[in-house]
This record gives sequence, C-alpha cells and structure tokens, in this order.
Amino acid sequence: MVATVDVLVARARSSSGLVDLGPDGWRAGLEHLVQAVERDVRDDPEAVARIEALVVARLVTRLRIESWYAQHGAEAEHRVVGPLLILGLPRSATTALHYLLAVDPQFRYPRAWELSDPVPPPDIATEGTDPRRPREPPAVDVRHITAVDGPAEDWPIHALAFDHAELTLPVPSHSRWWRGANHDSLFPYHERVLELLHSRRPPQTWLLKMPAYLFLLADVAAHYPNARFVMTHRHPVAALPSTCSTVADARRKRTPSWSPTPDFGAQLLEHWADGMRRALAARKALGEDRFFDVAHVELEADPVGTAERVYEFAQLNLTRDVRTTMGRWAEANRRGSRGVHRYSAEEYGLTEADITDAFADYLERFGVYC
Repeated sequence: MVATVDVLVARARSSSGLVDLGPDGWRAGLEHLVQAVERDVRDDPEAVARIEALVVARLVTRLRIESWYAQHGAEAEHRVVGPLLILGLPRSATTALHYLLAVDPQFRYPRAWELSDPVPPPDIATEGTDPRRPREPPAVDVRHITAVDGPAEDWPIHALAFDHAELTLPVPSHSRWWRGANHDSLFPYHERVLELLHSRRPPQTWLLKMPAYLFLLADVAAHYPNARFVMTHRHPVAALPSTCSTVADARRKRTPSWSPTPDFGAQLLEHWADGMRRALAARKALGEDRFFDVAHVELEADPVGTAERVYEFAQLNLTRDVRTTMGRWAEANRRGSRGVHRYSAEEYGLTEADITDAFADYLERFGVYC
C-alpha cells in the first residue's frame, strides 16, 4: 500500500522534530507524485519503499531549511544576481559548458554536496573542511563530467518544491502531469534556497544549468527578470538515445528493481520534444535578445572562443587568468577523456526517423547548429 501525503509528512516531522514546511505550493506536486506511485509502481514494493524514503528525506530538508530561516533569516539578505542559465536537450553539452564557465570565481554555482544537505549553508572560510564535502574524487563515469566541487544541476531544489518531472523515477504519469502543471510557486522557493546557500558563501551571481528549463522559461523570466539564457544544440538523433541510456542508468540506481518498458524510449522522446516546442514558443515571447545559442560541435572545437562569445553576450568580463584556466580544463576534459559512451536508438525502440519527425520544428529553426 502506498503511503498518503499526510503519512509521509508525519514521518518527516516525527524524524526531524520540526513542523514548518515553508511556503505553500509544494503539496499539489507531492499529491500527484504519490498518485503516480500508486498508478505506476504499486506492484513493486521495493520501488515504493525507496520513493517514499526519498520523499520523506526531501520533506525533512524542507523542514530544516525553514528552521534555519527562523533562526538566521537575517543572513539571507542578498538577492540572486542574474542568473546566467544554461539549457538545451540533455546530452547536448550543457554540462561541459557549465563546467567550463564555472572555473570563473565571479560565478556562484550549486555543488552536489551542498544541494543534498544544504543546512547549515556552507561557509566560504570553512567549506574546504566541511564534513558534507566528499574527501575523495567521484568515480569516473563515462556518462558524466564530475568533480567534488564541480557545478551541479539545481534540480534538487525543484524536487524540494515537488515541482520536478522525476524522470529518474519510474513514474511516467507524474512526468506527463508535470509538463502541464502550474509552476507559479517554484521560483520564489528556488530563490529562497539559493539565498540560503549564498548567505555565507558569496558571490550572488548564479550560474545555473538544467535541461528541464526548456519547459520553464516563462516562469524563470517572470521571477528573475535579469536572467539570461545560453542554449546548447545537438542533433536530437544523437542526443535522445544518449539521454535514454543516461536516464535508464539513473533509474536503476534509484530503483534497482526497475527495467525499461517497451515504451520507455517513446516516453522520453515525447517528453523532450514537448519541452523543445515549449522552449521555442517561450523564446518567441520573451525575445531572442535574451538567448545565446551554442552548437555542441562549436563547443568541442573551440571551447575558450565559445566562452568568450558567451561572456560578450552576457556583458561579463573574462580575465586572462580565467581564460587560461578554461583552456586547461577543456584540454583535460576533451571528448573521450573518460571513455566512450555506447548506446543506440534501436535498443530503446526508436528510429532516426521517429526522432527527426518529433523535432521537425526545432530542426527547421536550429538545424544549422546541429
């Protein structure tokens, strides 16, 4: 039997000894997630138990964030600057660009270790010995660029708001619901968490990255009116099968009892094609002057030159020292440096024609970048 929202909340409050879950807006997403667990994985007790434990952990983190604000809220006095936000299809070099720009100390970016345990916020004077910070470098992963203090996607904040597609969980009905959901409460909470994180660890100019921002551009722009967007491009025929492989790996780690269903590839194709359609419409509404486009092949061929053009677009100063550091990072992390990621469209029930057809409007507009 799947636990109700009230039961999960009670578990979190009992384990933490805290009560306040913070601003409204989170409950609708959690209710739909619980419904999706009931609909999609109720016959897999192991998966249900793992997802419920994950939900309780998120609720406990929300409770701890509000407890910190009750005691230290005056420290969160600085608003988010920017942000500069990287988006694009998964596997289109969003991570590589995030890492490349993150070598610049003028940016603040999320680290995985602080996202997983944000309270108390890291302190710039002591973060090198912070007990949450891993002491050993992460294992090499052919799918991902990783580093102890490297930039991470900010999706864990979205997950704390229960406003997240949850593609790494076997709940496709929740992902479908999320695409049409109202996201009005997401970014006020998002900024609340960023303000906590930079309260003792400046700067406040945030560099963020997440492919799912394809769905959220209007909401981001409404809350962060000074946000600027860098959009990466790669042909979907290359990006989508790689995405399927990466999401499948993540789901197995979260719920080891899961295995891909025959329609798994089609579900992800539908999801990301929908995201791209929404992004194209949002770009038109927001104005193309707020976007800068980067081709996957361009970033691979000329990473530092690409960064220079991003900085010019964002009206930021790129120093000689940072340019040199970028060059060193790019050389150490060139394509193939972590091995070869092998996958195919066919193993996920897709064909090149399926993918090309689904992204026809995107390819008509941005095919030159692909």
